[in-house]
Amino acid sequence: MSDVEDGIKLLRTIKRVMKNAHRIMGRRFKELNLTGPQLFVVMNLMRHGKMKISDLGEKMSLSNSTVSGIIDRLERQNVVKRTRSREDRRIVYVSVTPEFKKIADAKHEEVDRIFQSMIDVATPEEMDIISRGLYTLEKVMNRQKMNGE
Repeated sequence: MSDVEDGIKLLRTIKRVMKNAHRIMGRRFKELNLTGPQLFVVMNLMRHGKMKISDLGEKMSLSNSTVSGIIDRLERQNVVKRTRSREDRRIVYVSVTPEFKKIADAKHEEVDRIFQSMIDVATPEEMDIISRGLYTLEKVMNRQKMNGE
């Protein structure tokens, strides 16, 4: 297999893993009426507090326009709110609404249990391989980022 084919195969695998994680989370939290990507946005906001859309996109490895579209839908559902910075009115922060925060706090432990249960089915050897592979992939991608690509 060529390097290009290997790279495409790897990207497809990553996409399937992320899609599966979104599906699992979406199914578990159906009553919140959130899609998988929406749930991941909310989880990031819950863990890190108010954030700029650009920072949220960077944390989630999504474009600002994708995150902005997700935020638009969440805002219409009264899940998140946008607020302007007092110091610099050009800066807009996104945070979880107090109403939704109450609901989400109750679900927080369940989210951790779900991810833990995903990890628990792997053997220690598999977890080691997965961890080393993901850390290696991150290192390679960071090198590419440093080279300006």
